[in-house]
Amino acid sequence: MISKDLFEHPEIDTALKEFLDLCFFEKEIMHYYEEFEKKKQIPDLLGKTVKVTEHQIPFVFELAQKIAKQIGMEVPSIYVYEDFYYGIESKGLSPSWIEISAKTVTDLSEDELYFLLAREMCSIKMNYIYYHILIDESVKAVHYQAFDVSILQDSWKIIMHRWSRLANYSADCFAYAVCGNIGSAIKAINKLVLNNTFLAEQLYIPDFIKQSEQISLLDDEVSLISKQDERVPYAPLRIKNLISYAASKRGIEAVKYFLMERV
Repeated sequence: MISKDLFEHPEIDTALKEFLDLCFFEKEIMHYYEEFEKKKQIPDLLGKTVKVTEHQIPFVFELAQKIAKQIGMEVPSIYVYEDFYYGIESKGLSPSWIEISAKTVTDLSEDELYFLLAREMCSIKMNYIYYHILIDESVKAVHYQAFDVSILQDSWKIIMHRWSRLANYSADCFAYAVCGNIGSAIKAINKLVLNNTFLAEQLYIPDFIKQSEQISLLDDEVSLISKQDERVPYAPLRIKNLISYAASKRGIEAVKYFLMERV
């Protein structure tokens, strides 16, 4: 398995420790998720989607098989659902699975799908999915308390969402290294964020990245709170980070590693 140092954000372990230090009821929260929340999802998952197999949407199954061989994991179950939006997300634990919209499968290129599938399979393999679920369930648990915990909830969210953003940066880097195509990685990110292929194809990346610089300059209190509330980094920031990673020594090493595994 590739060294985490070749793709993970250098601050992710520190951010995770800060997050877990505030999560006093992790076992209880995750037990509730396994016994109730997860079980509530399964009937709709099986009744309202099409499971990807060798015979159903086989080209997606083949892509997942190739990625699984590259990164050394079992192929997770993948379910395709109908929607007007682009979307793909890893969900659940023991086992985890991937849900992807039919629009994503039909509109994106094979290389773009390769990047997106690798990204979600990274989340499963590196156990990011566990902590993403823990964040969701922790926020719910605090929200449903009878007393006023709005200030506490906001403080928790800032710390938890920081880890989430770093995990998303890391998954982007991992998936790029697996697919080895920076152009397809960038297009896939932009199509999912903008939800419009035409708009994504019209982007001039140097101009789009300049928006990340403008985001960084927003340092008033309201803007900072708004930025810190995001669990997934803004697209211009993700693209800027990914391009920097692709040109870095560790990015080049990671691509070489997965290229050998792909042969």
